[in-house]
Amino acid sequence: MKAPDVRVAVCAADPVTSAGLVGILSQDTTIAVVAGQDADVLVAAEDPAGQDLPVLRRAVSELGALPGILIAGPLPPSGHRWAADAGVRCVLPHRAARPDRLIAEVMAARSAPTASADRLAAGYGALTEGPALFHPREINVLRLIAEGKDTAEIGAVMGYSQRTIKNILHHAQRRLALRNRAEAVAEAIRAGLI
Repeated sequence: MKAPDVRVAVCAADPVTSAGLVGILSQDTTIAVVAGQDADVLVAAEDPAGQDLPVLRRAVSELGALPGILIAGPLPPSGHRWAADAGVRCVLPHRAARPDRLIAEVMAARSAPTASADRLAAGYGALTEGPALFHPREINVLRLIAEGKDTAEIGAVMGYSQRTIKNILHHAQRRLALRNRAEAVAEAIRAGLI
């Protein structure tokens, strides 16, 4: 059996996020999730609302500076400087940390050049700017789904037919490559829209 190309340590703000990251990274046979000291790359996931980087700080104090990927909410300039000093090669917003993107960034991190604070901030900004994740009408539909309403109830509340509600959902799911309503609601929650 071939040894993995990259050994990754995962540190997260909560056990659910940690388990999700381990699951995503374990999908790729060239990546092995390992205990900290044996790692080539660090993946640290902060609380999306936090700005002090406690997860990254703890990981660096335990493991030392490793090339890393930081999944975080918006950071102040001092946060980008600290992340760059800690070896972070890329800062991903939570909504951009999709499996394919995360695996690609992990594979690139080990050989990527060190990043400056300005480069980290610019990369993060490029991933958060651009078109809105969901349109206002889609957000309203997703909010009502999250409240437990079915298509008929949502149509009645919004003044649309059931078919229109289904089309609104279908277009959002297709545009954002989401498999079902649950994923769409989860994405809206992660983005802080509902």
